[in-house]
Parts: sequence; structure tokens; C-alpha cells
Amino acid sequence: MLVNGWIGLPFEVGSGVRQGCPLSPLLYAFVIDPFIRRLESGPLCGVPLGIPGEPPLRVVAYADDVSVFISRTQEVEEVVSVMEQYAEASGSKINQDKSEVFWMGEEGKGFTLPDAFPEPQQEIKVLGIRFGSGDYGLANWVSRLQDADTKVASWKDWKLSYRERIDLNKTYLIPVFLYVSFVCVPVSLYARIYSCFFQLLWGHKLNLIKRSVTYLPRRMGGLGMVNLVVFLSLMFLKHNFGSMLAEEPPGWVGIFQSWFRPFLRRWENGGPVKSLRVQHGKLPAYVAPCLKMLR
Repeated sequence: MLVNGWIGLPFEVGSGVRQGCPLSPLLYAFVIDPFIRRLESGPLCGVPLGIPGEPPLRVVAYADDVSVFISRTQEVEEVVSVMEQYAEASGSKINQDKSEVFWMGEEGKGFTLPDAFPEPQQEIKVLGIRFGSGDYGLANWVSRLQDADTKVASWKDWKLSYRERIDLNKTYLIPVFLYVSFVCVPVSLYARIYSCFFQLLWGHKLNLIKRSVTYLPRRMGGLGMVNLVVFLSLMFLKHNFGSMLAEEPPGWVGIFQSWFRPFLRRWENGGPVKSLRVQHGKLPAYVAPCLKMLR
């Protein structure tokens, strides 16, 4: 073992898996499963999903990224007890430096947390997406746009053909936004998204041809450019509304359906789409933009 420039004595590895071994996540799923089942079968109230026959959302896990929903002091004590039992049985412990607490709801802080929990924060990050009490979609996209602007600033002075610049857009710039587009697409930032992509295409110049022409295939006189806003909006609609059509949709789809089903039912019955008006103040931040994308 090489640590800080010092080489230790050799030893034989008798168990374990290599870094990146495809067996590793499967084995971890077996190991974490008793912990998840114990929390789900406990006295946690969870968050009701509004789906008949569907249990409330108590715990969500993606590999070792576990989110637990608690609403009472007694539930806090239960979670701490389960964590201590699991640590004693498995040798696995919570990394406090990577743990986060976030109060949900408009009322804010609800009860006192023991020392086993870190201090509550204004926002948390779950699987790379930042969630807060305000417009979290806007916060996530502003961060991604800053990353994209940094990349564009380092690329746009390169001496590249238009085809090479479009390939840069498709290969390296779209992935910056792709993951967050599954969760939210803020309409208020469409202009900045367009600007980021066309700055890379034209460099420091003004648009040499209409943007609608750049989207056309090369055989039709265009450049084969991707309309990023349309592309990312379709990714969002496919991921979220497509899940509503699945035979066994995941639990979160119930929350999504509860907001959109009245509008979708009207459209399915042949109701006018363009005349539909949405009162933004009575809906979550992501609902009105979704309906606008559908229209």
C-alpha cells in the first residue's frame, strides 16, 4: 500500500471486489436491503402519495444515497435506533460529513433533532440535483449554465469548422444539461440556453444565418444543429409523462399525476388546448411550464 509516498509491507487480499466491478452494486444492494426494509416497516408516517393502495413515501435509496422522511420526534428516535442496530450488525456507519438535513414544507422547522443528525440546511443535493424551498429548478439550471459558459469561453476561439463546432455542441455541451433536464426545464432561461449554444457556433460573430435554418439537415441547406430547448423539453416530457403510461409506474408518478391529471383528462376528451389557462400561484413551480410545453 502506497500512502503519502511511503510503501507498506505487502499483504494478500482474501475478499472484496475490484474497483468498478459489475458485481459490486449488486452485492451492496443485498447489504443495504435489510436497513431499507426495517425503516419501511417501522412507525414512520412518511409522505402520502395520493395513490389508492400505494404506501406513503418513507425512504428512498439509490445505492448508498439514502433519503428518509420523518415528521415527529418519535420517528427521529426510531431512525437513530435502526441506524445503530444496522451499524452494529454490518460494521457500516453513517458518514456525517456527507449527510444532510432539510426541512420540507412552508412551516419550516418542526422539532428538535438529536446530535446524531447534522444541522439543517437551506437546500440539499440528492443525486446531483439541488432541492430547496424556492425555485430549485432555476438554481440548478443557473449552475449548469455557468459550467457551460466556462466551456464555451475556452472553445469559441478555436479555429474549427462549423461542423466541428456543432459536433462540440452535441458531444460535450448537451451532456452538461441532460441530467438536470429530467427534473426541470425553466422557461425563463430559454434565451440564455440558446445564447450559450450559438456563441459556440458563431464565436464572437453575430448569427450569420437564421437559427431556424441551422436546424435543417445539411442536405436541405442547414447545418444539422440541435434545437437545444426543444430537445431538452422533449427529454423532460418523455421521462416524466412517459412514466405515467408505464404498467407499473414508480411511486413518485402519483404526485406528478395528481397535479396534471385534471388537465390531461380534459385534453384526452377533446377539450380545447390553446384556451386552457393555468393560474401559476396555485400550482408548483414546475407544473405551469410543463403545461406550456405540452401546448
